[in-house]
Parts: sequence; C-alpha cells; structure tokens
Amino acid sequence: MTDIDPIVGSLSRRSLLGGVGAAGLLAASPAFADNHAMVHAGLDFSDKKDRMKALIKMRASMDNRIVMGGVQGLYYGVVNNKIAPLYGVLAGTMARYKQLDEWRYEGTSFEVAYFTDWETGEVMETFDNPYTGETVDVPHTRMGPSKIIIGIDGREIPSDNPALAGMDISHRFIPPRIHNGTVILVEEVHAGTPDGFKGPNFHYNEVTTYRARAEDVANPDVKLANDSTHFNGIVTWRPWLKMTGHPGHLFGTATGGRYASVEEYPTYYVEMTNKYHPDVFGDTAALLASADH
Repeated sequence: MTDIDPIVGSLSRRSLLGGVGAAGLLAASPAFADNHAMVHAGLDFSDKKDRMKALIKMRASMDNRIVMGGVQGLYYGVVNNKIAPLYGVLAGTMARYKQLDEWRYEGTSFEVAYFTDWETGEVMETFDNPYTGETVDVPHTRMGPSKIIIGIDGREIPSDNPALAGMDISHRFIPPRIHNGTVILVEEVHAGTPDGFKGPNFHYNEVTTYRARAEDVANPDVKLANDSTHFNGIVTWRPWLKMTGHPGHLFGTATGGRYASVEEYPTYYVEMTNKYHPDVFGDTAALLASADH
C-alpha cells in the first residue's frame, strides 16, 4: 500500500473499498439465483437495473444523505495454520453519494478506526506483541475524504491514494441473491504488491457481506437498505506490529451496519472520536465537502 512500511501503514479498508480500480458487477448466475424468491420480492437480478438498485441501496445510498456505518470485531494472528487472539478493531465510516446519471453515483467517504484491547475493548496506545515479546506503539487509522464513482460495472476511477500506486488491485461484487426474504450482496477486494516487487510484500484481502430486506431493496421509496454488514479480512502483518520476516498473517472478522445518526454508533466510538478527531462528528458535512477543494 519505495518503502513498504509507510505504504501499508496508510492503508485501511475504506481507502481500498473507496478507490480501487475499475471492476465488474457480475451478472446474476444460476448458482446464486432463487427465481421464486426474486419474483415474490419483485426483483430480477438478471436485470442490470435491479442489480444496480441493490448495489447502491446496500453499499451506498440513492439520495444525498450522509451515510454512516461501522463495524466492531477482532483480529487474530495466524501462524502455522493456528489462530491466536491479538486485538480488537472499532471502525466507523461516513460517506455521501450523489447520482451523476442513470448508471453512476459519485461518493465521498471517510473513515476513522481504532485498535482495541482484546479483553477490555479500550483503545490501545501500546500493544504487547505475544510473538516477539516487544511492546509497540499502536496508531489510529484516519483515512479520507476520498472520492469514488460507482457504476454498473463497479468503480470507474482509480484511487487518488498514493499508497495504492503500483499495487495490483482487483475488486468485484458477487451477484446479489435472496435467502429467506433477505438480499445478500458480497464484495471482494484484493490489493497487493506485484510479482517481482523489490521490498517486503504486502497483501490485503477482504470479503464483506451486506444484508437487507428484499422488500426494502424493491421499494422505490427506500433509498438506503442495509440491515447488517459482516467483514472478513486476511492481511499481511501491520508494520506497527514489527513482524517483518516472521511467518504468518492477520485474520480479521467484524460485524456492524448502517446508522441513521451519530447516536447509533457505539457510545465508546463516539467518545474516542470526539476526543481524538473532534472534526469528524463536529461537522461531518463540511469534512466530506473538503474533498471538493
């Protein structure tokens, strides 16, 4: 995400999701289609209009409201195919989208995330690395605001994040499907150093699953439909862990969703963000608008 440490240190899931290169929104395939459920819900994911509707409602918003969301979860170390608990993660995003034409939406997104103590859930300033025995400093993640364009074929512009320069990046949406009245949309991301890269290798893999009621996705009066978000990630050791040369990687898992207001974020997340990043909730609209300047 040249010296790889500052590159990797500047990457977050939102910087990757918010600005990866052009990608394919796949046509619905028989393996994922439940035709009876789609007919009952008034949706047809073989129709690109319904695929686009699901993508925007579940991943963004069809109006220009500020879209708030977040996840809370855990990171494990994986060495010799065995997991070991390391720390937690508490992340929040804010975004605003506007429709450019029938098939494209422009979004501006921002993220603040914290690594937390596994036992207490409190934001860590230092971390005792069980693999090395070293106590290391723990950074916060603050990324954005950055712009993207979401179209029927995915993102239409590359990221302006310099951390992604020279990286091999891929992205796709698995075709939406319906299960028990719920639309399920899966998003895959990979970013990593290319073959032959001179320096430490870095790879970030993410699979995020969005869920929403099919009736909300089909309802033209509902502009944002997201009941839950689930994140899984496999990531090269973060540089602040000081694990260069140590075998293994990180595995992260987290759950969350969309929030209608700041009050719906976890209380502790709001407290920490007001303490360390007061501008984020102080005037979120102005923060997102600053990407235009």
